[in-house]
Amino acid sequence: MTGNAQPASKPVEEGNIAFPQRWNSLSEDGDYREISFLMGDSESGPMARVLSFPPGRGSVRANGRAYSHHHRTDTFRIALASHSQQTRVSGRWMGHGEFLLRGANDVYVESLEGGHGALLLLVSADRRGYHPVYSARDRAEAEATLDESASIVFGAEQPHFHEHDEDTASGLAATFANLNPKRPELYGDLHDQTSWHRMSDGSDVAMVLMGDPSSGTLVEMTHWPSGASEPPKSPGQTDKFWLLTGGSCYIGERLYHAGDFRFVPAGTVEPEIVHGDSGSTEVVVIADRVRWMESACAQDQNTRLAELAGLIKQQHEALLPR
Repeated sequence: MTGNAQPASKPVEEGNIAFPQRWNSLSEDGDYREISFLMGDSESGPMARVLSFPPGRGSVRANGRAYSHHHRTDTFRIALASHSQQTRVSGRWMGHGEFLLRGANDVYVESLEGGHGALLLLVSADRRGYHPVYSARDRAEAEATLDESASIVFGAEQPHFHEHDEDTASGLAATFANLNPKRPELYGDLHDQTSWHRMSDGSDVAMVLMGDPSSGTLVEMTHWPSGASEPPKSPGQTDKFWLLTGGSCYIGERLYHAGDFRFVPAGTVEPEIVHGDSGSTEVVVIADRVRWMESACAQDQNTRLAELAGLIKQQHEALLPR
């Protein structure tokens, strides 16, 4: 246990993305649902949301239209349902396992017009940039028809939202690809690990850095080989959202399958993890990568955690203000 770690103030929350019936309803007809996890700093920390759209739903808006817009924060999204046409972002369809990293203030259009419904994980690096920002021409109509309420998403924890594009703190990097400086976006696929990093334990890892350049969010994607294991972990210093997208694993004595997720608050002791006979693929959202790196550096340098921290060290330092 590191010297700064405190006992978890909140319990671990668990669920499965295939059962959204108890999630928050964001539309009047109840067919557009989500579950949100507010992570890290209570004012500026990230949020991880799982969004469920039924077949036939064409947009997050009651009128079915899609409008060009941007967010005042970096975002990461990944398609989780099985079909190949879940969401179309700026003309490009995303199917199961395909993901997109997008920089703050980058304008795009997203629609669900494939007709099959969609299941998405959406990570916003800074909750203050949650609100979509529309053009002056579309703003009145787009905001009036948005089937979504900040009071439902945030409850009593609504932050002071960014009011200007210049308020954003953006810093993007990835361990598996170089970003185009002219367009802050990066596509990838959980099923294509050719450019991922092979760890000493045989797992393949890809990581994305986003948000505040000094202490932003980290998204870790890992494919584990058959039977691989992870030793118990000391209490971490930051919140974590874990999602199993393929395969199975035991966490302690409980068996988890594809679609299972866990919100793990800072200060939680995590038991041993043993991955299944077919291996597994997971996505982990880490609220504050600096606190996470501090935990890693405080441990034996031969641990996997220290190896992961070393993998992002160069990218993290390159983002720091000069």
